[in-house]
Amino acid sequence: MGTKGGKPLSTLEKRQRKLVKEEAKKAVKEEKKEKAVATISLDPAMITKALEEVSNASFATPYTLSQKLGVKYSMAKKLIKELAKNSSAKILAKNRRVILISKK
Repeated sequence: MGTKGGKPLSTLEKRQRKLVKEEAKKAVKEEKKEKAVATISLDPAMITKALEEVSNASFATPYTLSQKLGVKYSMAKKLIKELAKNSSAKILAKNRRVILISKK
């Protein structure tokens, strides 16, 4: 036969604590996603600085742009793609890891 009633109180408390922790983790992840989206934006001033650096040197890579402009490598790659799209610079060589550009 079975007993009348449900699970012991300690099991219910453990389940409730676990749910509260999971909700807190989800909230932290959502905040991190919002911050990451806000920081990835190309402004015209950054594009003009990148164009100056490319025109001063014979060629540029994402690494050289990231070092000279003080931005992340991924941001430098986006700048290079934007310059190529605007036909401000031409792509000399493109690889999976590195894009090599020069002034037009």
